[in-house]
Amino acid sequence: MSNLLSLWKEHPVFLRECIFLGLISLAFAAGFFFFLFRRKMKLAQIYFLSMMILGSLYSFVLMPLSAPDEVLHYVSAYALSSEMLGQGGRLYDGDGNLRIRKEDEEIDDWTGDGKPEEATVFGMHIDRAQIEERQQASFFAKEKGYGFTLQKPVKTTPLAYFFPALGFSFARILYGSRFTLLYFGRFFNLLFFSILGSLAIEKIPMGKEILFSVSLFPMTLELISSLSYDAYILALSFLLLSLVFQYQFREEKLGLKEILWICLIAIALSPCKMVYSLLFLLCVMVSFKRFSSPWLYFIGIFAIGLSIVLPLLLVNLDAFSRYVRPQEDTVNLSNIVGQDGGMETYNRREILAQPDVYLKILRNTFFIKGKEYWYTLIGRPLGQFDNRLSFPVPLVVLFSICPFLAGIFGERKEMQGKKLHILQRIVLFLIPLGLILLILSSMLFAYTPKRTDYVLGVQGRYFLPVLPLFILCFMPSKRVGKQGERIVSFVLFFQILANLSFLLYTYISLFLH
Repeated sequence: MSNLLSLWKEHPVFLRECIFLGLISLAFAAGFFFFLFRRKMKLAQIYFLSMMILGSLYSFVLMPLSAPDEVLHYVSAYALSSEMLGQGGRLYDGDGNLRIRKEDEEIDDWTGDGKPEEATVFGMHIDRAQIEERQQASFFAKEKGYGFTLQKPVKTTPLAYFFPALGFSFARILYGSRFTLLYFGRFFNLLFFSILGSLAIEKIPMGKEILFSVSLFPMTLELISSLSYDAYILALSFLLLSLVFQYQFREEKLGLKEILWICLIAIALSPCKMVYSLLFLLCVMVSFKRFSSPWLYFIGIFAIGLSIVLPLLLVNLDAFSRYVRPQEDTVNLSNIVGQDGGMETYNRREILAQPDVYLKILRNTFFIKGKEYWYTLIGRPLGQFDNRLSFPVPLVVLFSICPFLAGIFGERKEMQGKKLHILQRIVLFLIPLGLILLILSSMLFAYTPKRTDYVLGVQGRYFLPVLPLFILCFMPSKRVGKQGERIVSFVLFFQILANLSFLLYTYISLFLH
């Protein structure tokens, strides 16, 4: 405690930030308690405010570019921002390096590391020097001119970076500093998720509290408060689940407008990450009797399939081609396995000819990496596997139980006596199982070198989009009543308090070390 007091005396700005963070946390906790237990606001409205406030606090404590692969998403959003501002004709140099402002060169080549020969990404490993640099930063840029970044953008649909790029564009128009740029991009990404997440909770007839609880995972909050396209994927996957449930259980018949909404989500989501196209199997939960015409059912299947396949091929044709030509499927893994040369990955033809090897690898993966998947699904550790940003194990266990409690005792007023049938529950179970197998298989063939007996490169956060499906397949359809709603309110309130406590403790500990 004496060290902390002396630190506050030496760094008054840090003291003010801690006081501000503490007051915001107390005010938010009190407001959340009042609105949730008194129900003066709809759950969707409480959700929107919760995501915006908690996400902003996460963005403040966990520095820009500290989230998984965030530097790559930053470059992708920057490239799209340059195109938005009409700079597409002079976007890259002769070597394919992205042109950026001189002001922004410090972002992925931070000079504060004292190592001029190394290109250190700012925020990759948070320390006091970076926090102090942010404290001293101004709103407006100080440097003029242009430079280049050696970081490469992610090849995916530009829609995934539209909102962060919009934030970048506003910051650049205002001639904002690099911190203004990064925080504007993060804020717009958070805003996009919060709006779509609120719509999902508003529309879904059961499972509102499950979506809320999963959104309160530290891992989810870190992703949605960063520049990562995981915020985009999560928002669209929640909205898709919500619309499918609404279409199945509402009274009105379905028409072309409802098919169009699913097609738009397919166009936006499928090319971002091919594996998440599997989510659209949710549509089989909607009975053909729900349509105003039997022909509309088959038109809908065709239209949705086309909306998945065409954008996917348009954006990911090269990657798709590699998957259908396994003899060329090799990749350089020197930075992963610690060797100087590239190593050949597993070949699909060989594995398919030896299914026992494939099953053995999957078994080993769950035995060796299962706990890591569980921890990183919740939020242990956060950042670039930074152990200083680790959610405590007891809280990981409790947070794992929270969405199940939210599902059991959650609100079901809009179900109107209807329930999930066994076949629908089977679909909700098989989609997460299929996605897990698809992700593990794709990383086995694209990322894992031969003679490695478990899959490399998979993290628990990849399974967040299908976690609500898995929970819903076990949930009772019968409404619990007012007592159940009160229990859910306590569950969500506990998650809010745990996140606020974690943020305050983490911010102080990062500055101390």
